[in-house]
Amino acid sequence: MILFTSGIVLTANENSTLLHMVSDAETWLYNLIIEKARLRQDALIQEWRPILYADSSVTELPANDDDLTALILAQSTYRTRLQRDAAANPVVATSTNNKDRYDATTRSGSTVTLFSSGITIADLSGKCILAYVQNLEEWIYGALLGMVNRGKKKMIAQYHPIIMADSSVTMMPATEDGLITMILARSDYQRLGS
Repeated sequence: MILFTSGIVLTANENSTLLHMVSDAETWLYNLIIEKARLRQDALIQEWRPILYADSSVTELPANDDDLTALILAQSTYRTRLQRDAAANPVVATSTNNKDRYDATTRSGSTVTLFSSGITIADLSGKCILAYVQNLEEWIYGALLGMVNRGKKKMIAQYHPIIMADSSVTMMPATEDGLITMILARSDYQRLGS
């Protein structure tokens, strides 16, 4: 399964605030997806084991997680989160909040593209996540924007008092992006954990 076939474009400041928190954005995001898949696979097996035990037509269960997960996904009563939400009464709308937040930012000028050839994950991993998440790319946008926001808040909280105490600074920008640009240009700027 390939997600974001053209990559994910971030502004230079979004990328910098992300890198304030993590040393390698692509590795962090990829590992986050893989861990989410592992946790959702564990949850799926926990949820379905009693159902399979109670099904008299099931006489044997695979002895490894991947094969057991494939058996679960092949059950006629299995539904993805999106399918369950569509069948609910009332229907649960498909969320686009994170994509909408991403689209609300103009990404022109200096940008960085993460995963320019897309994010490749195993089909089974994607299916495990989709057992509990409506749309995988929507979830990824949320995770990515959340970490960008955390990086921005931590960077500003760390450097605002330093700037205020710096007698050589007489004015500072009145926007977050401007303040972040100012922080990044400081000779004393350091990422968290550096």
